Amino acid sequence: MAFRAVCLALFTIICISQAYSRVEQEINPVMKEPYTSSIEDLQTKIKYQFKDKVLLTKAPTHASFSHDNNGALNILGTEMIKTAISFRYLWKNYTISKGDLTSQMVNLSNCDAVSNDASDMKLHELIRVAPKVDPKAKIVVCGCYRSLFGAIGVDAKNLDVAREKFWIRQGWISIKNMQKHFPQQDRYSEGLDAFE
Repeated sequence: MAFRAVCLALFTIICISQAYSRVEQEINPVMKEPYTSSIEDLQTKIKYQFKDKVLLTKAPTHASFSHDNNGALNILGTEMIKTAISFRYLWKNYTISKGDLTSQMVNLSNCDAVSNDASDMKLHELIRVAPKVDPKAKIVVCGCYRSLFGAIGVDAKNLDVAREKFWIRQGWISIKNMQKHFPQQDRYSEGLDAFE
């Protein structure tokens, strides 16, 4: 009886994994030319070239699509965006009240706000989701947008790079001003050797 239960459980697991594998193969676009050119366009829009293209393709991968998805990058990106907003407002006015800062952070980091920028970047065209999930759903687009900035931070090995790219996307700082106020992108990773 126990042997029969184990066999049935194994059979069920194998069937489910094979079914999931077939679904993923059917919906998983191989890096075809249109997708590749859209990814290149995205890098131009965010003004950042990824060294690790796996991070770039993971950022728009929703949990419904694959177990290897953007969940962890979403957490990092969410916190980076909140930090970038807070830093900007404190940098401009260090006497800002906690309430005003919280209000600005909530208004500028919520799904409505980041979805508008994501739409401008046409991020929804790159989002990989399961067939029954709408890639244009605000919550999906929002998560992928946040994941993108988390991926920039990981790829650059420095969240300051992600913060600056976010600021540029928000129109808070121009490339010319950024180069004046911040060191070059390559110099960010100099102090990170101890972490590797």
